[in-house]
Amino acid sequence: MLTGDGNKSQFGLALLMELGSWLMIGLLGGAFLFGIWFMLVRKDDRSTRSMSIQGQDLTRRGTPDFSQAHNEFDRKLAEVERHLASKRRDERAILLAEEEARKQLAEGAAKKLIAEEEARLAEIEAEEARKKAEYEAQREAELEEARKLAEEREAERLAEEKRLAEEREAERQIELAEAEEQRLEEIEALQESEEMEAQMASEQADRELVKRLEREGAKTSEVQVSLMWDNYNDLDLHVLCPSGERIHGGNKVSECGGELDVDANVRPETKKPVENIVWPDFKAPPGSYKVYVHHYKKHNKRRSKDPTKFRVVCNSGGEISHYEGELSFGDPIMLVCEFELEKPEERGTVEEREVALIEEETERIAEEEKLAIELEENRQIELAEAEEQRLAEIVANEADELEAIKATQQAMKELTERLEREGAKSSDVQISLIWNNYNDLDLHVVCPSGERIHGGNRESACGGELDVDANVRPESKKPVENVVWAEGKAPGGTYKAYVHHYKKHKKRRAKDPTAFQVICNQGGEIKEYEGEVSNGDPIMLICEFTLENPETRAANAAEAKAKLAALASGEWDGSEEPEQLSDEMSDALDELLDD
Repeated sequence: MLTGDGNKSQFGLALLMELGSWLMIGLLGGAFLFGIWFMLVRKDDRSTRSMSIQGQDLTRRGTPDFSQAHNEFDRKLAEVERHLASKRRDERAILLAEEEARKQLAEGAAKKLIAEEEARLAEIEAEEARKKAEYEAQREAELEEARKLAEEREAERLAEEKRLAEEREAERQIELAEAEEQRLEEIEALQESEEMEAQMASEQADRELVKRLEREGAKTSEVQVSLMWDNYNDLDLHVLCPSGERIHGGNKVSECGGELDVDANVRPETKKPVENIVWPDFKAPPGSYKVYVHHYKKHNKRRSKDPTKFRVVCNSGGEISHYEGELSFGDPIMLVCEFELEKPEERGTVEEREVALIEEETERIAEEEKLAIELEENRQIELAEAEEQRLAEIVANEADELEAIKATQQAMKELTERLEREGAKSSDVQISLIWNNYNDLDLHVVCPSGERIHGGNRESACGGELDVDANVRPESKKPVENVVWAEGKAPGGTYKAYVHHYKKHKKRRAKDPTAFQVICNQGGEIKEYEGEVSNGDPIMLICEFTLENPETRAANAAEAKAKLAALASGEWDGSEEPEQLSDEMSDALDELLDD
C-alpha cells in the first residue's frame, strides 16, 4: 500500500515528467513547422529564381525545363522525411528513456512502498500477536478464575446440600423419634385407658351384679359364677364341675355342692336378668371348672334382638374375672372360660377369706390411687415437656428473628453499596429493588394519588422519582432500581410496590426464575421483602403501606427529638412514652432508660 507522502511524491514526479514530455513535443513540433515553412520559403525563392532563369532561358532557348526543379524538390522532400524520421527516432528514444526512467522510478517507489508496507504489516502482525497473546492470557486467567469460582460455588452448593440433607435427616430422625415416642405414649395411654375402661366396666358390672343378685335374693360365695345380659331372651349358664357333672337349668344342684339358685327369663320377665351358680361354705371341690353360655330361646314377643351380648363374672376362690361375648339363637353352646381350684383347706377359712377379700379390696384401692398418682405425674411431665417445647420454640423463633435481622442488615449493606455506586438518592420514604443477574426487572410504585412511577414515567406529580433504572441493556450483574421522595415530602396515603420481569437478556446467560429483594423505608420503618419472578409472569404485588401526612410525621419526629433531648439532659422522667418513634429512636430511648 502507498502512504500519503508516497502518493504526493509520485504524483509530483509524474507531473514533471508529463510537463517535460509536452515541452519536448512542443519544441519538436515547432521546429518541424519551422522547417516546413523554411523549405516552402526556399522553394518559392528557388521557383522565382528558376522562373527568372527559365524566363531568361526561355527567352534564350524558347522551351521550359521542370525536371531539375522536380528532382530538387524530391531531394528536399527526402531530406525532410529523413529529418522527420530522425526526429521521430529521437523522440521515440527520448520517450523510451523517459518511460524507462519512470519505470525505474516507479519500481523503486513500489519497492520502497512494498518494503514500508511489509514493515508496517510486520508491525501490525506483531502488535496483533502481542494483543492476541495478552487476550489469550487474560482469557485463560478469566477462565481459570471462573473455573475456580465455579468450583468454589459447586463446593459451597455441595456443602450446603450436605448440610441441608444432614439437617433434614436430623429433623426427620427427631420427628421419627418424636412420632415413635408419641405413638408409644398413645399406645400406653390407650392401654391405660382400655385398662381403666375395663376396670371401670368391671366395677360397674360388679355393682350391677350385686344389685341384680340382691334383687333376686341370690347367694354369694368364694366360688361363684354369674351370667348377666340386657334383653328378654333366655340365656342359660352351664358349669362343668371337676367330677364331670354339669350344672344348668335342668340340673340346678350338683352332688359336689354347686347350685344354680337363679334361672332367669324362662319366660320373658326382665330386661336385666341374671343367672347364678354358687358353692357355699368352701364346698367347691378342687379341680378344673368350665363355664359355658347357651342361647336357649329368643322371646320374639318382647322384640328382643340378636345377637345378645352377655357378661360372665367368675369368683374362682377369691380371684374375680370378667368375660364378655355375644350369642344369637341357634348358635352352639359357647365355652366362655375355665379355671382351676385348690383344695378348700388351702383356700382358707371364711374369716381368712373375708380378710383376704378386704386386703384385696384395699390393694385394689391403693393400686387405683397409685395409678391416679402416676397419671397426674405423667400429666405434670407432659405439661413440663410442653412448656419446655414452647420455650424451645420461642428460642428457635428468636434465632430465626436474629437470622432475619442479619439477612436484613446484609441486604441493607448491599443496597447501600449499589446505591452509592449509581449515585442514587436516599430519604425517609424510599423503595429499592435489587437482584443478581443481567435480566431487566422493573420497579413500579403506585402513589396515593393513583399515579404509577416506573421506567416509562420516572417522575410523579407528588414528587416521587425513579432515579436509577437498571439493565435496560445487560450492563450489571448486581443491578438496583430506586424510587425516592425528597426528605419529608412524600404525601400521606397508601403506597403499593410491584415488580415486573420486563426482559430476559439471554446473551448474558441470565437464568430464570430471578430472585429479588425489595427494601422499603416506610417513613423510618425499614422492611425487607423477598420473591422470585420469571419472564412472562404477570406483574407481582410485593407490599403496600400507609403513611401519615408530612406535617404529622414532622410533628411526631420533632416531638420524639424533643423528648430524646429532654431525656438526654435529665429533664424527662419517663412518665410519658412517645407515641410514635422510629426503630433507631426507640433503641436509643431504651439504651438511655437502661443507663
